[in-house]
Amino acid sequence: MMASSSQIDRIKSADERMRELNNNIVVDYSPSVGIKSYFRVCRSMLNMANDYESDGCKTQAYCLRRRFVILFLNFLSQRQDYKSCDPKIQNQWSRECGRVLKRVEEMHKEILAGYDAEVLELQKILRAPSPPPDLPSPLLANTSVIPSPLISNSTPSKLSPPKVDRSTKPTTVSPTACLIDGLHPILVPTSLVSTFLRIAEPNTLLKLETCGTLCGRLSPEGDKLVISHLIISKQIVTPNSCTTTNEEELLDCIESSGLIVLGWIHTHPSQTAFMSSMDLHCQLSYQLMLPEAIAIVCSPKFDEVEYFSLTPDYGLGFILECQQTGFHEHSATRDLYTRCKHVVFIDAPIEVRDLR
Repeated sequence: MMASSSQIDRIKSADERMRELNNNIVVDYSPSVGIKSYFRVCRSMLNMANDYESDGCKTQAYCLRRRFVILFLNFLSQRQDYKSCDPKIQNQWSRECGRVLKRVEEMHKEILAGYDAEVLELQKILRAPSPPPDLPSPLLANTSVIPSPLISNSTPSKLSPPKVDRSTKPTTVSPTACLIDGLHPILVPTSLVSTFLRIAEPNTLLKLETCGTLCGRLSPEGDKLVISHLIISKQIVTPNSCTTTNEEELLDCIESSGLIVLGWIHTHPSQTAFMSSMDLHCQLSYQLMLPEAIAIVCSPKFDEVEYFSLTPDYGLGFILECQQTGFHEHSATRDLYTRCKHVVFIDAPIEVRDLR
């Protein structure tokens, strides 16, 4: 027999699915993250969206671009440090937002049309009569329990902004990969650290820190992130800190090569490998955009290398709410950061771009 009318009524409409998709686009924002760091985040976000669209992953590309538009219009463009930027930079980002917004509107219609087609196809399947017993059809088998996101288990209620559990916050990478602690693998060349330490050695001998930006791309399958580039920006270094300068050069490098920012690496020339309060706030700017983003801390003196990230269920939210700057104490009751388990080492080259 064909499916009951009540089962057909439970099919989610295309509009309902689109509302759910939009409501699940979460934009975490922290005023303590500098505007130039946000420019880096935005450029990386848009490059990743372009990669997704090239790979045919339209929904992921749409979500990233919509996140950018919300972030820029609702937050970044209202900041005083944005309004104090060079007018050319403001115009550049304003035009960029206009272009992205136009594409978001186009993709909204395209995705909605796809949802409509899926609804019609499922309705057609559910309304079709069952085949004779001696002619089983795999298409119609178990139609009463089709595990489809189109089927709603309850009548829709008035939609409201969802409560977000950051420990289970969906990543932007394709959901088909094997997750490690809820994160997609990030592939790190085995030569990365030794290459970086050779570059940092002159500073290390002077007991000065060195930092670099880790960039790369999606894997061909779209389910992993691959570090392929190490960018050393111009920087101001001290024994306890490393501050990137001339961020525009870094942005140009990222944009010209279509790279995604996947994390950062720095040395502790005279201390062990750990995350200071300033390191945690720096990591926030990376992890807000990409949950998989990593911080590699190298301690040549103690021969230590650690791969860290903020804990998604506590550290990320805690640092997001912290408004202090410089070195400071955190009154945390749980771990703010942890060793990464989603790092996978690969035998692959690393390209270095030293902008100093």
